[in-house]
Amino acid sequence: AGSAGLLRRALAALPAPARASEDIAVRVDAGYFAGELARTARAEQVCFAIGAKRIAPLWRLLSGIAEHEWTDAIEMHSAQVAVAGYAPADWPEGTRLLIRPVRLDACEVSADPRSRRRRTLHPDQRALPLAELAEAEAIYAYSFILTDLDCSTGPKAAAVEHWYRHRTSVENIFRDGKHGAALRHLPSGYTQVNTAWTWGALLAVSIAGWLHELTGSPGDDGRIAGHGTREGKAMIATLRHRLIAVPARLVRHAGQLILRLPPGHGLLAEVLARIRALPALP
Repeated sequence: AGSAGLLRRALAALPAPARASEDIAVRVDAGYFAGELARTARAEQVCFAIGAKRIAPLWRLLSGIAEHEWTDAIEMHSAQVAVAGYAPADWPEGTRLLIRPVRLDACEVSADPRSRRRRTLHPDQRALPLAELAEAEAIYAYSFILTDLDCSTGPKAAAVEHWYRHRTSVENIFRDGKHGAALRHLPSGYTQVNTAWTWGALLAVSIAGWLHELTGSPGDDGRIAGHGTREGKAMIATLRHRLIAVPARLVRHAGQLILRLPPGHGLLAEVLARIRALPALP
């Protein structure tokens, strides 16, 4: 089946209204770098962004990019994006190459030539011993992306690269569903059991997403600051600890039942208040 078969299976699993929309795009890393996948995406009328392997022709393109053609990357320090008119011969017409260099400090580069980050350096720098590399004026790690999305301007190219960079967000969903919900029970020898556990995990992940929206604090940039790492979305296990498995005392006062939470567990009260404030369904 290969990557092209996986793409067809994924598209076939989409609900009909979603499949009929023009908003479907596929983004994959360089492990799936193949013209067959790009051609299949074009045949299925799906846009693509595919990580390119760091082959010799791509490195030679760098010298042909002028200084004014670089655009600062979105939400990535010391990174820029440029577009080159290159595509392998068997790729669909209109394919463009995005190039993203990221400036590194010498301390961020391993002495091990097999390390992942070192393999992203330009071949001339990759061959240097670490001591000589540390003396270089600048050290850059490069990523290459082949895409047929609109990269006609610098800001549009930066937006495509930003979208592509977040391709691994689905992996966080799988990890959360596995460690915080029911996906850890898979696989079973029975299809019905696998289906039940999968739906249970997806429901749990969806509820965790809603709780993130309910409990997060909107920042000046419109993003929601949550209760996870670096104010990101909290994992299911974190929400279970802070919101669900909370010790409390049920006391009666003045004829009313009151749920008293221990100190430092105010998140439950905050969530309940926000739920009560939601508008009623028509």
